[in-house]
Amino acid sequence: MKYQLTSALTKREEAISWADLVVFLSDLKYLDCQKIKDWAQKFCNVTVAGKGKRPARLPKEVAWYSYANDNKKRSEIWNRLVRRAEKEWVLFVEDDEQIRFSDFPKEESLASNVWSPALIRQVGGGSIRQFYQMRLVNTDIDGESLYEGQNLPDCTRYIREKDIKLYNRPILIERESSPVAHIDVEEELSVKNYAPKLYLVQGDRYFQEKKYVRSAAQYRQLLKKKKLLPFDRLAAVNGLASCMAEQHKWTKAMTLTQESIKAEPLQSLPYLIQYKIHKLQKEWQKAHAVLRRYFERQSLYSRASFDKIMNGEITLVNLANIALKAGNRQKASDYFEELFTYKRGDVDRSLLYKVLVLSIELSDFERSVHLFNRLFKNVLPDQLDEKQKEELNDIMDMFMAQEWYGFVADVYNKLHNAYPEDQTFKRRLIVVLTKTNRLDKARNIVANIV
Repeated sequence: MKYQLTSALTKREEAISWADLVVFLSDLKYLDCQKIKDWAQKFCNVTVAGKGKRPARLPKEVAWYSYANDNKKRSEIWNRLVRRAEKEWVLFVEDDEQIRFSDFPKEESLASNVWSPALIRQVGGGSIRQFYQMRLVNTDIDGESLYEGQNLPDCTRYIREKDIKLYNRPILIERESSPVAHIDVEEELSVKNYAPKLYLVQGDRYFQEKKYVRSAAQYRQLLKKKKLLPFDRLAAVNGLASCMAEQHKWTKAMTLTQESIKAEPLQSLPYLIQYKIHKLQKEWQKAHAVLRRYFERQSLYSRASFDKIMNGEITLVNLANIALKAGNRQKASDYFEELFTYKRGDVDRSLLYKVLVLSIELSDFERSVHLFNRLFKNVLPDQLDEKQKEELNDIMDMFMAQEWYGFVADVYNKLHNAYPEDQTFKRRLIVVLTKTNRLDKARNIVANIV
């Protein structure tokens, strides 16, 4: 399954007239005037918040808010812009983010006590990481400060105290840069009302540094708090399960993942943790079953922050490999076939070789011939290097074991003509000719061997 950024261009009749848009730029390098111009056709009011003077290239219909000289933190700036908003709702986006308007909620689905969270997907490196934040907020807040924290804007306290419900359809936003890399944990902790998800940021950083005990402590601290948003709680449970798995506390890890899946079946990370545990325990059938369950759910977004999704290509390769370990060669072949479809045939040589060997072992002659021709199409008959010659001979041995003598004879006949002095090709051609009862031709070749 491929994930692509959705174009911001949409029809005017789909305009979102009920919400203002704020584009917060941490650096002017992220200023994309064409994107902002497109968004100005969607929203009645668009404001770009950035450092310094208004860029000359910014579209005239877009407002500019400079925060260069007030030395305010992101949360303070966002609160100020909430109070300045003209519409009942305001949506915040950052830097290189793209909004998926095809999944944008309708105005009638929301209310002052029903808000839609933003699901931010960081795409890159063969996987997707997803983070939940409250980005579309109601502006009727009676002058209160909605966002708390410093550069990690958070309105968990406000949502919980006002008993605001979360709409079950999030706003989908995609980006390449990390939405939390800029966070200075010590700076955030310097204020009383810091974001609960700060524990998630620190826990994830400790985990990446392989400091699993410290990471687990962060997740436990977060789980002690009562006023949490559901996607942050799930992230803490999954983070703790990951730490337990890395410390080989597999029973605890499995229990936590089961609890997490029970709360939200459409997640990815709990299944991947279970898959890893089963692999480490060499439980191949169970590993295959849980990865298959994951694969069937990965096209749907989950309600867990800090979730991680492997792309379709990596998942299919893992499914094929684990199916082989589980002894199910036919299933592995099916996954490889699905992978070829996913990649539109554009697969590397090592994978092609692996699938060819599997097809031969499954006695699938037509598919084996097809894969062989693909593997050697650019070098047969006269462009083979020594490594490719050795590789070809190994494959022909496997063909011979399947008694596919006719095809092998044709291959070695071409090679003999291309490399008339190669004694290995001569001898192999003689062997296969005797298998196909072409004895006269075999005798003629024997007579020419020195």
